[in-house]
Amino acid sequence: MIFSKLFLTISKEGFKAVLIKIFRRLHYYLLRNLSYNQEDKKSWEKLKAKYKGKRVFLIGNGPSLNKLPLYLLKNEYTMAFNRFYIMEERLNWIPNFFTTVDNLVLEDLCNDVEKITSKVDYAFFPKIHFRGTNFSKKIPNKPNILWLRQKFGKNFSKVLPDVYQGGSVIIEGLQILNYLGFDKIYLIGVDMNFQLHTTTKSLNNYSAEIISLNDDDPNHFDPRYFGKNRKYHQPEDYIIKNIMNSLNYIGGNLDRFGLNIINAGVDSKVEAFPKENFIEILNISPEEQKRLFTDLLKKTLILNDVKESIDDIMEVSDAEIVLDDLKTFIAPMSIAISIIQKLIFTHIPLGPYDNKFYFIKRKTL
Repeated sequence: MIFSKLFLTISKEGFKAVLIKIFRRLHYYLLRNLSYNQEDKKSWEKLKAKYKGKRVFLIGNGPSLNKLPLYLLKNEYTMAFNRFYIMEERLNWIPNFFTTVDNLVLEDLCNDVEKITSKVDYAFFPKIHFRGTNFSKKIPNKPNILWLRQKFGKNFSKVLPDVYQGGSVIIEGLQILNYLGFDKIYLIGVDMNFQLHTTTKSLNNYSAEIISLNDDDPNHFDPRYFGKNRKYHQPEDYIIKNIMNSLNYIGGNLDRFGLNIINAGVDSKVEAFPKENFIEILNISPEEQKRLFTDLLKKTLILNDVKESIDDIMEVSDAEIVLDDLKTFIAPMSIAISIIQKLIFTHIPLGPYDNKFYFIKRKTL
């Protein structure tokens, strides 16, 4: 396994890149062991099994999120990642837990961390990233920020801050939520339907490190997610295989690790976990669904200075009309899903409710 990874890295990035990685890893081991202190340990001990008996929704960022009525999660525990916060304008809740472990993504987010962590219950970041960055010097030390210690190899940590990697922040998220004591972990938005992002530029000659040139991210719920000037890793085949192997490893060892993980998403290629229906899991009455959506809709209309009442919003049934310069309107889900990526810059899509989406014209500044 080690030698196959070594040869793959050499073929992809060159021998010099391999030497640099070896040096970085040795340097990381040294810093990792020196950086963690008793305060870090005590913070984690306070959280152990804190949410025992509860359930939680781990939210990936795939395009399938657009098909789920996420406003129904208002009274649920949730964990989100990376740039999920751009979804918050479409929600009536804020995630309880937040984490980012990719060094490129976290570098971009450092300026936003203060705002993000002021709203969530707890946030989790690598203190010393295995690629060398000391994020404890870039991110303010707050009581609700806990530092992760990244480990190599394929395993599932039961003792945090140690977390094993698997190519995706989802893997670390599962270890965190298990440590927090959640009895059931439901996955949504973990689609794994990636395609290469073509409008990007490589950050160096060899690696999958890229920067996006346009707001046209094809792999997430919003084209702005890894949009213009955002740095991240291109979803090359070997990266996706690594993530799928990690998910399959965890799914094949649920009993061994004492895990109850269920895939409640749609359009997901992940077969490692039992699947259940999102709506059936929540078991919310039609009356309560209507109330939750109506409250969200009213709030969004007010914030965007939309004068129409809910009953007066125009409903359209033709995609050609929808793509004209409309104000606030309603569209059936069959049309809405195909146009969200185009209209997200001018409208806030709310839904689905009653198999329809409400597109709220953004406030003109």
